[in-house]
Amino acid sequence: MDKQSGMIAGLYARVSTGNQEVQETIGSQLDEVKGRIETDGNILPQDNIFSDDGWTGEMLQRPGLDAMRDAVHSGRFEVLYVYDRGRLSRMFFHQEIILEELEDRGIKFVSLHDINALTPEEHVLQSMQGVFAQYERIKIAERFRRGKLYKARMGTIINGQAPYGYTYIPKNGDQSARIIINEEEARVVRMIFNWVGVECVSLREVIRRLKHLGIPPRKGKRDVWTKGPLVRLLERRTYFDGLVYYNKTEAIVARKPTKNTKYKKIKRTSRKARPVGDWISFNVPKLIVEEWLFEKVQKALANNKLYASKNKKYDYLLTGLVYCECGRRRTGDTSNQSGHHYYRCTDRILSFPEIAECKASGVNAAVLDGLFWLKLREFLGDPVELRKRAEEWLGDKVSLDTSSQSEKQMLIRESEGLKEEGLRYAKAYGAGALAFEQFRELSEEIKKKDRSIQTQIKELDKKRVPAVAIDEATTDKLCSSAQFVLGAVGWEDKKKLVHDIISHVNVFDGGEVEVKGHLPLFDQKVGYEPIYRNCGITQCR
Repeated sequence: MDKQSGMIAGLYARVSTGNQEVQETIGSQLDEVKGRIETDGNILPQDNIFSDDGWTGEMLQRPGLDAMRDAVHSGRFEVLYVYDRGRLSRMFFHQEIILEELEDRGIKFVSLHDINALTPEEHVLQSMQGVFAQYERIKIAERFRRGKLYKARMGTIINGQAPYGYTYIPKNGDQSARIIINEEEARVVRMIFNWVGVECVSLREVIRRLKHLGIPPRKGKRDVWTKGPLVRLLERRTYFDGLVYYNKTEAIVARKPTKNTKYKKIKRTSRKARPVGDWISFNVPKLIVEEWLFEKVQKALANNKLYASKNKKYDYLLTGLVYCECGRRRTGDTSNQSGHHYYRCTDRILSFPEIAECKASGVNAAVLDGLFWLKLREFLGDPVELRKRAEEWLGDKVSLDTSSQSEKQMLIRESEGLKEEGLRYAKAYGAGALAFEQFRELSEEIKKKDRSIQTQIKELDKKRVPAVAIDEATTDKLCSSAQFVLGAVGWEDKKKLVHDIISHVNVFDGGEVEVKGHLPLFDQKVGYEPIYRNCGITQCR
């Protein structure tokens, strides 16, 4: 292109990755292009500098690019300068759309590292450069992907982000990358698993306790845990089997974006799981959590999903527990004619309009729920059986105190370690190795960690149970308290109690009900007598 001095110029620059932002590549682009504009003798107003820092070139919607295109339509400049065509877009057809807009407005286009076309032949050659640039970027991305897969299959850990409870140590000289246990985070993991698996607390209560103890999540804008990260933590098998995976998921365009914003720096904002056969596993330290505790937590999470109240019109006491004699689960169903509620075999409901295989009739929910609660109260009100359970519970409570004390000792050692670390920083500051701002920042971080540890120690002290001998008076007192609570318990507490004790309720056509419980002595059979009401249907029978 011939130099034409005095033209009003525009400048567009873009970088696509966080690393480029840190390395200020956008600044080097701007400096080089500004130098060319000055050499050409053109004028670059400050308002005509457009840039997108950290934006992918796959999408055409970018704030800086949109502002530049608006300036094209308003005629704010006569010539546009870019570092290369790829700054406009990674996609060839997107580049052509923008270049056509410039040409329609009579705006010249100058690329510092591409052919600037003046003749039809040069236009064709310029287009071919854009196609080859896109092809080369695809090849680079593919080589990078295959290289990472090869390293992973050879046993090299390339996961830069370790799961919560672990720390990723990058390669250093001859020492290969590895993942080690982060003792501070591992202690939090064990604590969360114990809360959910042993104490049976809800996720909301876990979030409240973590907030009270001053334990923030690893990342996030707020220092508050949310249910999503907690569920993913509780479902992570790495804690007991010691396996992490690479190539487990792939980035995709979100079908239902959570944030319906106009501009997105990344096009593929969602992820989906790859087939299990594509996963590449790595061994890391294991047994942060015992397998029995992990399985118990999985059962608790499954029960939460199954028994969650979803604004039901009728609340069934035995939701998710009732099974038909054919082996299928029974679910709550409302009779459209009478308005009464029944536990019906899912085969009779889900097979409609096909003919159901199961012929078992429905069980009136009000009758079965009432009969079941009556039998459960009789069982739990038996002083002899309840004393056996009380002695087991008190024995577990005393043994749990031992583990609490070991956890307290570990916390005390961590607190002492923080004090020693603070003394080292003080000595380094006194020797002039640390600036005051660095020393103050490090000291504040240590104080924050120590406050959290001291809070956890106080909580453990509150939970201490004196290791006394289990005597008859203690168990009698617990039995009396349990019977009093059973008489005044509300509906939600009834459901929780039932689901804690019962595993299966098998209903047989003819009136027999078989109950399977987590308490072995509660396995029994009871009779169920169908009740027919004075209505047209029963009279016809």
